[in-house]
Amino acid sequence: MRLGILRSVCWLVLAAVGTNVGGVAMAQDQAIPETERTATARFDESVRESFFAGFNGDADQLQKGMKQCEAVLSENPKHAESMVWLGSGEVFLSGQKFSKGDVVGGMKYWQQGLDRMNKAAELEPDNIGVLIPRAAVLMPASRNLPGPIKQQVLKSVLADFNRVYETQKDMLDQLGEHPLGELRMGLADVHRSLGDLDQSREQLEAILKELPDTDYAKRAEAWLAAKPSAKLMHNCIGCHTK
Repeated sequence: MRLGILRSVCWLVLAAVGTNVGGVAMAQDQAIPETERTATARFDESVRESFFAGFNGDADQLQKGMKQCEAVLSENPKHAESMVWLGSGEVFLSGQKFSKGDVVGGMKYWQQGLDRMNKAAELEPDNIGVLIPRAAVLMPASRNLPGPIKQQVLKSVLADFNRVYETQKDMLDQLGEHPLGELRMGLADVHRSLGDLDQSREQLEAILKELPDTDYAKRAEAWLAAKPSAKLMHNCIGCHTK
C-alpha cells in the first residue's frame, strides 16, 4: 500500500470562496521511500498543478484538471482518485456560486461534489489519496454549515483522519515534520470542532513530544493555552513543491 499520499494539498488555502473552503491544507506525500516513489505512478501528480492554479483563480486551469478527471472516469468509472479530485473541484465551484448569490447552483455543485467524494471513499476506503483530499475539502467547508449537517460532515472528516492515522501509526517516526505535523493538527482541529477537547489536547501534546522546537510545537502550545471557547482554525504550516 502506498504510504506517500500526504504531500501538497495546500491547494485549499487558495480556495477561500464563498463556502470558506480555504482553511485546511494537508500535505499529500509522506515519507515514502524513493524507490517506491519512482516506481509508483501517482494520479494526483498528473492533475494537482491544474487544480492548484484553479483554486488560485485560474478558471481555465481548473476546468483543465476537472476534464482530465472526467476523461479518466469515462474510461474507468470507478477510478476513486480522479473521482475525489473532481468532487473537490465541484465543491470549489459551489463556493463560487454561493458567493454570487446563486443558491440553486451552489447547492447543485455542493451535492455533486459531496456525493462524488463519498463514492470515492466507498470504493477505496483505505486509499490515502482519496481520504486526505476529501478531509481537506470538508474540514474548512464544515465551518459555515448549519449544526446537524456540520456535525455529520465533521464526523466524516474525523473518520478519514483516523483511518489515515491507523494506516501509518506504526511508522510515525518515519514521517517528515510536515506530514506528521499536519496529520496531528488536523486531528486536533476536528476533535476541537466536535467539542472533544480532551482528544484534541492529546494530539497537541503528541506534537510537543514528537516535533519539539518546530512551528507545529509553537502552534500546539498556543492551542493548549487557548480558552475552550476560543475560535481556532488550523491552516497549513508551510508551502510545498513537488
